[in-house]
Amino acid sequence: ECADHGLAIVGTIGFASWIVDDPQTRRAGLEQLRRDMDRTARLGARYIAAPPAGAHRTETSIPLDVVADRFRVVAELGREMGVTPQLEIWGGSANLRRLEEAAYVLARTGHPNTALLADVFHIYKGGSSPHAMRVFGPSVLAVFHMNDYPENPPRETIRDADRVWPGDGIAPLRELLQTMVANGARPALSLELFNESYWKLPAAEAARVGLEKMRAVLRAAGLD
Repeated sequence: ECADHGLAIVGTIGFASWIVDDPQTRRAGLEQLRRDMDRTARLGARYIAAPPAGAHRTETSIPLDVVADRFRVVAELGREMGVTPQLEIWGGSANLRRLEEAAYVLARTGHPNTALLADVFHIYKGGSSPHAMRVFGPSVLAVFHMNDYPENPPRETIRDADRVWPGDGIAPLRELLQTMVANGARPALSLELFNESYWKLPAAEAARVGLEKMRAVLRAAGLD
């Protein structure tokens, strides 16, 4: 078990369609989310990602007030299950692609059992300013996805698979990390990469390199 190695599971990721317009699909998504939350709680984790799955490739833009109403249901379900849902932005999504949208939804939701899941790549891909992280404090920043991105391809065409190790790209990692710490937040840093060249590495080697890269970034930011 993780505990035997001095490790703890902070959060999990799910792809339930809680946000979509179709009522039947949304009900099925909430049932899936209930099962995912149950597994999360049994793992001893507190957080689960709630991205805009199912509404990320549609041409329909869901009003943010409606998104907040639907996320409030998710937040209450999480309260019942002992798990906190993290509203996750996806930079290439048709809905919930920017930090300011997430900030509005969290405020509009008005529920204490909510958090934000932000990601270096998605902040860039969605066109959010890194300075927008200044409005999020420790109560909503529990987990942060770490990665980096190259100068090319440009933001408009860059893909998940183009992500690189933290520190190997041009992302303002020092600024992002120092901003979170200045706000009093010390989130768990979760390495998330979809680079196929890294997939060829043995799992232990990929974990070792990823951990070393993140530690180097923290040292450069004066946060080691």
